[in-house]
Amino acid sequence: MSPQDIIAELPKLTRGELEQVDAHLHELLHGRTAVSQKSWGEALLQLAGSAQGLPQDFAHQHDYYLHGGRRR
Repeated sequence: MSPQDIIAELPKLTRGELEQVDAHLHELLHGRTAVSQKSWGEALLQLAGSAQGLPQDFAHQHDYYLHGGRRR
């Protein structure tokens, strides 16, 4: 997404959403964002088990559900 695409989307946001964008941009501009010290594995473990509404066999059959491949 280009900067022009992002700017074109801004008028569609609510005031609260614009305030969140503004605050985040100021954090980025002033270097106040905290850099995560977590590894990818740690970050993924935080998300593990949080998906809802998936078929019970999704973990075993993920290729079938994602790509339409053959079931195992």
